[in-house]
Amino acid sequence: MFLTLKSLLRLATGCALAATLTAPQAAPWTLTGAIGTHDPHLYKTSATWWLFETTDNGGIAVKYSANGTAWTQGGPIFSAGLAWWKTYLPTNKTAMVWAPGCGEYNGLGYCYYAVSSFGSQKSAIGLATSAGGIAAGQWVDQGAILSSKAGDGYNAIDPAFVLAANGDPYLVFGSFWNGIYITRVSKVNLKPPTGGLVNIARDTANGIENGFVVRRGSWYYLFASKGACCQGANSTYRIVVGRSTSITGPYTDKAGVAMMSGGGTVLASSGTRFKGPGGQSLLSDGSVMAWHAYDANNNGAPVLFIGNVTWGSDGWPQAVW
Repeated sequence: MFLTLKSLLRLATGCALAATLTAPQAAPWTLTGAIGTHDPHLYKTSATWWLFETTDNGGIAVKYSANGTAWTQGGPIFSAGLAWWKTYLPTNKTAMVWAPGCGEYNGLGYCYYAVSSFGSQKSAIGLATSAGGIAAGQWVDQGAILSSKAGDGYNAIDPAFVLAANGDPYLVFGSFWNGIYITRVSKVNLKPPTGGLVNIARDTANGIENGFVVRRGSWYYLFASKGACCQGANSTYRIVVGRSTSITGPYTDKAGVAMMSGGGTVLASSGTRFKGPGGQSLLSDGSVMAWHAYDANNNGAPVLFIGNVTWGSDGWPQAVW
């Protein structure tokens, strides 16, 4: 997720804004506490709700909550940054991290994340793991597991982990250029093999990123963000979805338009006050979604939204606002 507007995050951090939207299809929850966020990745363990988010000043940012509504800012993972990050960051940055995708797999905590700079394909997805899970906090750097450079068809940012029906783990990633990709990763070390990348969504006219796949029944649903982020109240982000019977696609939207041809059924777009919804993530069963939107009444500060996802009798998720 491209991010250069650090001031937006600072304006929103720690505010206790009740997120009320105009004519919602399904009303988002009322949230309090540290709800300034960008690219929120939601994950729930038995006792705690976790949220991992973009930051441009201090490692992999983490929030936590006992109930999913009252949020506390925790200490970042790798707060001082890692030496290898500097290869992919602007010279004045040491710990800027984008769109982490974190959770647990076979008792191991994992956190994929991206290091890059705005508009650049000089990017890398890193991996950190924690023995004993997220709460243990024993994070160990596993280095860059996927990278991109100028001229590649993809951009190595916006990672999100998903399990196929047969238990095989996959990583979804990508932003602009040729859009969103998916690759299988090892069950042993959670790293992808060389090659094996499958392009599953493109939109050359609007741009597409933040791919997130959820499996429900015999379907895989690809959620994504289209448009421009990170421009405060001028952001044009919107959340879209398509589905496929195969984790590697092809994905089509509700009207039958292929997501490789710009398709995507809109679930959330700008309202009167809150603009540019995007950076979405869901619980693995598709029951709850988290996303950010920009508050036009607060200098365009990015704000956290969480809400239940309603699934229609036709098998499609309904609009979240």
